[in-house]
Amino acid sequence: MIALPAHRYGLIFRLVEEHDAGFILSLRTDPKLSKHVSPVSNDLEAQKAWIRNYKERELLGEEYYFLYTDAEHEPQGVFRLYNIDGDTVTSGSWLAKSGGDELNPIKADLFLTWAIFEGFGFERCLIDVRKDNKKLVRYHKMFFTQTGEDEQNIYMVMHRDGYQRKLKFLTDIIDPK
Repeated sequence: MIALPAHRYGLIFRLVEEHDAGFILSLRTDPKLSKHVSPVSNDLEAQKAWIRNYKERELLGEEYYFLYTDAEHEPQGVFRLYNIDGDTVTSGSWLAKSGGDELNPIKADLFLTWAIFEGFGFERCLIDVRKDNKKLVRYHKMFFTQTGEDEQNIYMVMHRDGYQRKLKFLTDIIDPK
């Protein structure tokens, strides 16, 4: 893995560790937050085992699971890069804690997009969004191009031109001039 900056936009980013299992499970089992993600059992040991298996994929450069905190090191959210194939990566498993600074998810998305295109140097980012998550579908359509859909998901791709639009748009939100 390449070295990415740990601090950016007032948040601290790092790779997930086994001791993060409780926080991740709290996000994944929160009915409001997990409404649009794959269900998991409320089993801390199973979450720890999943993270141990993930760490093996991380070592092979197959997947990266990030956790971000605020300046006081309070966990705020997670996101994952996976299905790495040449110059293409899939982004997902994105969850943010409720009740925090409303700009934190935007800052995390800005970091994630920067990491994909600048930090790792990917040329394409793929995502799938649940159709019933209409707010997120609308947001992503500003930067991504729809490539397909099925009964449950809309599939999209972002190239560098979408990244440039997103970079300007989100930077203007977190740092208006």
